Amino acid sequence: MTQSGRKSGFTLVEMLVVIAIIVTLVAILFPVFGTARHKANMVKCQTKIVQLVAALKQYRHDHQRYPPQPIYVGDATDGIYIGGFSALFPDYIDSWEDMVCPMDRAVDHMEDEAKKRRYCSYNGVVDDPATDWDFAHITYNFNGYDQTGWALAVPETTTLPTWLSSEGRGWKHYPRLGNRNAPDYTVVTHCTNHREFYNKDDEWMDIAVRLNGDGATISVSGWSTDDTTLGASPFETQAN
Repeated sequence: MTQSGRKSGFTLVEMLVVIAIIVTLVAILFPVFGTARHKANMVKCQTKIVQLVAALKQYRHDHQRYPPQPIYVGDATDGIYIGGFSALFPDYIDSWEDMVCPMDRAVDHMEDEAKKRRYCSYNGVVDDPATDWDFAHITYNFNGYDQTGWALAVPETTTLPTWLSSEGRGWKHYPRLGNRNAPDYTVVTHCTNHREFYNKDDEWMDIAVRLNGDGATISVSGWSTDDTTLGASPFETQAN
């Protein structure tokens, strides 16, 4: 067949070259898109908890206290969350979706069940709601944080931290929501749902928010390290 009579189109080799180029571009751009998507979800998450804190302060104004520590009351088939941010729904937060982190995978495909139970991502961590809705860890700061960032049982049963006693202050100055006059720098909650994005544990970052409405992205390893000069981790002092 003459050159002028040859059918137009790609040869097999040309198609394979094009496919190889496309695969290479996808491999290069996919991490970039993933990072951008993750950062966008972090912004959405922080916006949600700032709104929750505004509602929390209105609750404090109306009831002269903050909601108690969240607990799940009931069994796996029938129960409800009370306390914590769940106490804000629906009177102070009318949209349940505003209480769920966009990266919270715990209740995927269980949204109706979670809404019925007044589940909130920022109350704590639930390992497997299909079998157990109880918290594995609580992140709503009612009692204060221990050195790994989880809520303490009852701070008054322990010795007053040196970072308080050395300044002549007492438990009423402790940055926790069990204290209705908690200082503005009190961390209200921290969201753990973003950790899966990072390759190493020491790279984990949590979204946090303070009572004054200031949001922050905190290094988990940095906040979980005991500071001997304070006698407590920043999760306890929260001033950092």
